Amino acid sequence: MKRIIPSLFLLAAFSFATSELTGCKGTPPPPNEKDATAVWNYIHRNLHTQELLSLTKTNGQMQQVDGGQVYTLYYEAKVKDLVQLGNRTPGTIETYQSNYGFRWTEKGWLGPDNQVYPAH
Repeated sequence: MKRIIPSLFLLAAFSFATSELTGCKGTPPPPNEKDATAVWNYIHRNLHTQELLSLTKTNGQMQQVDGGQVYTLYYEAKVKDLVQLGNRTPGTIETYQSNYGFRWTEKGWLGPDNQVYPAH
């Protein structure tokens, strides 16, 4: 019994020291629909050809790429044309699916619009 207590103490101290050295970083929470909507609005800010009616996250995938976290947010967007686009008249509503890639930085998620979105 006299040997077990110091051994347990030593094991606990080693575990604590190891976790401090490795950093024990958890996976940051992924970007959400609000972030994707902000990206859409930023990318389309000067076009004035479409209005975003809704944007819904349909899926997401976290990956390790080149030693960093990358998150692909898949979404479905419903937009309304504000001007004549080809043979589509103003007011035409269409739905499409696409995705945005975000890269984790020390300040948050860097979006495809080069804006940083803090983890929620």
